[in-house]
Amino acid sequence: MPWLGRLFTIAATLLLAACFPKPLDLQVRDVVTDAPVEGVAMHKHAISLLTLLPSKQDPVITDANGDARVWVPPFNTNVTLLRPGYEPASIAVYKSDVSSKLEGAASRPNLRFDALKEGDVVSMKLKPVTRTPTTVQVVDASTGKPVGDVEVLSTTFLYLPAPGLEDGWGFPDLQDLRTNTEGGATIDCISGFRNRVTARAAGRADAQTDIRTGGPSAITMKSRELRWKPVRFEVLDEKRGTPVEGAWVTTEEPRRGLPPDPNAFAAVTGPDGLTPPVVIPDAVPLVIQIEAPGHRKRREALDWNAIGEGDIRTLWIRRKGWFE
Repeated sequence: MPWLGRLFTIAATLLLAACFPKPLDLQVRDVVTDAPVEGVAMHKHAISLLTLLPSKQDPVITDANGDARVWVPPFNTNVTLLRPGYEPASIAVYKSDVSSKLEGAASRPNLRFDALKEGDVVSMKLKPVTRTPTTVQVVDASTGKPVGDVEVLSTTFLYLPAPGLEDGWGFPDLQDLRTNTEGGATIDCISGFRNRVTARAAGRADAQTDIRTGGPSAITMKSRELRWKPVRFEVLDEKRGTPVEGAWVTTEEPRRGLPPDPNAFAAVTGPDGLTPPVVIPDAVPLVIQIEAPGHRKRREALDWNAIGEGDIRTLWIRRKGWFE
């Protein structure tokens, strides 16, 4: 049946066309000087809830002429352009239909995969970052009085508040200052990124706020004193109910690219599965992490107000399986 062979050939051709990537040729230039930008790293990832971050593997780098070719797979893909000293930019390439409502801006154009043609060049303009001085005033949450010697940290990020995970992508360095005797410090708000400011001091809860370019030139952050209470932790094997010796109970620190928390605590269990007394702060959230040899790591949120002074808090951990 010749028609069956022709049908198979057509189906195979369509299948191969749907599976193979296409080239996306880009030329990247400085929006101010119109000069080509060399050394721009292009990271691609699928547009889905399971891929929040671009891949760090094998980014394509622009040459001295600002040119680069990225091979785009036949599904919805995002290409993120990163270079130190410039604001991030991205291109979305959609395999599915894109309505006019989804047409992108100059810094984030939307393209159709099916419309990509050999020889077409997409022009991208990168904007140099600008730094806007922003005054931070830290005051006590109860009295409103200035608080001196508070560490003021400013981080930048794109997708998640975790520059420690997104390092190596040309992000501006962490800014780390301390307030003066009048509770003041000045940081730079960096354009093109999300900027998060943290005010931190021993004995005080972290205060955080996000700032943006074009926002207020001065902000006030309220810092409250922490309350403390002594507790002990008991770590038991979930299956056997026996004490687990050598288990570490520590504060879980969502580092977000920040230095270690001065209010963090750590304790290790003895042969009876109990830690020595430790004082825990009324931080919100208050999350601990439990680790022990041969057991799965786990985390648990604590309600500080529900724990009495001197209480023993029992924590259960599960032994690892043979395949772990």
